[in-house]
Amino acid sequence: MESLRLFKYSRTSTFIVLNKIDKALWDEQPEGYMNTVRWNAGHVYITAEDFLHDADCNYTITHPEWTKLFIDGTSPSDWNLNEVPTPEEILIALKEQEERISDYFQDKLKNHASIKRNINGMLLETVDASLQFVTWHEGIHLGFMNGLNKLFQSDQYEKLSN
Repeated sequence: MESLRLFKYSRTSTFIVLNKIDKALWDEQPEGYMNTVRWNAGHVYITAEDFLHDADCNYTITHPEWTKLFIDGTSPSDWNLNEVPTPEEILIALKEQEERISDYFQDKLKNHASIKRNINGMLLETVDASLQFVTWHEGIHLGFMNGLNKLFQSDQYEKLSN
């Protein structure tokens, strides 16, 4: 149950940061940054879907069409913008996902994973371990998004973008 509480805390933190960033800046990719706010937000979403589906194969991935846009190795520079969800759609999906994960996995955290993942020698053998990884992963991308937000708010960024 603690893993679900930490996941919700992480997701709340993600919403706080995303709602601070002007939607017009979600596709800005400053020099030195590998991706954009929109990519990071979508990546958090699709990674959780992917890992938690492997943890429990009965967990249904929503928006599977987003995988080709946001999975590891993808880049906003490869996008056809007509296929990319809007910031609002991503925010709605993240909120819905938070509720769905909490409801679906509430009594399943001790279950063995349907598909065990090996992340650089760390085995994700249970649903709980998979959720912990997803939460940790979200924290990493929250840091990237927070860094972008701070850069966007800086006087230096205004000078660089003019």
